[in-house]
Amino acid sequence: MTGGGDLRRSFGFWKPTDSNDGFGTVIPGAGPPALQFTTAGRFRVLNGDEIFLNGVVSGTRMVEVTIRMQPKSKGVNTTWFMRDTRDNRRYNIKLMTPSEKGDFISFRAEEGKP
Repeated sequence: MTGGGDLRRSFGFWKPTDSNDGFGTVIPGAGPPALQFTTAGRFRVLNGDEIFLNGVVSGTRMVEVTIRMQPKSKGVNTTWFMRDTRDNRRYNIKLMTPSEKGDFISFRAEEGKP
């Protein structure tokens, strides 16, 4: 059960902006990301995996971030990403799950690069 005292970390939610191809055509999501909002959240590491591909070891880590439900958080989808404001780590959002009461929303995300 998440309570208000558990929201100890700060996260920024970023959304990719639209871009123009130079000929007047708008390309959705191809522009630079823009910060939409920052809020407090609970951070929890779920698991980590290592993949060995072409002689290179690469690791991924799944995390869960829980924040209070707010109007700004309802527009978040899997094209967005979160950034921890303390250590500037990026987390690509994979799944959104609202709580039964509707007071919190949990995001499952994968740590990594775009």
